[in-house]
Amino acid sequence: MHPQFVHARVESPPRGVQDLTVDDAADRDSLVAAGQALTWRARFTAGSRTAIPLSETCAVVVESEEPAPEGWNDRFVRGLAHRLAGELTIATFGAGERPAPVSREDADCVELLGSAIDGLGRLLADLEDAQTPEETAERMVADTAGTHLALLGVVADQRVAVRQEAGFTVHSVRSVAAGATRADLERARSRVGLPWPSQAGTSVGEELGLARWCTAMQVRGHQMWSSLQDDDALVTDLWLRDP
Repeated sequence: MHPQFVHARVESPPRGVQDLTVDDAADRDSLVAAGQALTWRARFTAGSRTAIPLSETCAVVVESEEPAPEGWNDRFVRGLAHRLAGELTIATFGAGERPAPVSREDADCVELLGSAIDGLGRLLADLEDAQTPEETAERMVADTAGTHLALLGVVADQRVAVRQEAGFTVHSVRSVAAGATRADLERARSRVGLPWPSQAGTSVGEELGLARWCTAMQVRGHQMWSSLQDDDALVTDLWLRDP
């Protein structure tokens, strides 16, 4: 298989495979892998296809039996907390981008870094617990609801619906925003799959949110798609493959 470039036709992240286009014919695994890579903004593998996001709207898909390069999500699940903490520290203070914490802005940065490391510790503890598929689904739904709340700030209504779709159980989390504009909702939708969502925009929150499940979803053949409904609702569908 030659590398294929898959583009989001309308929006990024895409709402589903229907939003993806490719120059040559592509199988569903390629489209799913590309769509998930654009959704999570991280490398994503579906079957023998691995997609790597090149921009917000384009991903390259390759077929390979060899392990793909690791991503941030892989490092989380391996549990190397000391390495992650070091990388976060370097990212925050390294390369001369930020001096020693002497200003209020730098003090805030230190506090955010501490919350991120604390979140990593909780994540590693979570991953060590044996969970049934039902317990895992419940936690993923809860993290999705929490991610919506973190991104939107205030929600007027939040509901969860469940349906069956050809080998998947689809959990839909629908959050109605209170006073958010369409632009606000679009921005929130684009960040659902990113780590540490927060309404502040660029800061790091205390929770990893739905992003903690990125690698687990790859391994188990799950999918995640988000869309907007009725001009005031953010909807995230978790396509969890049936055991």
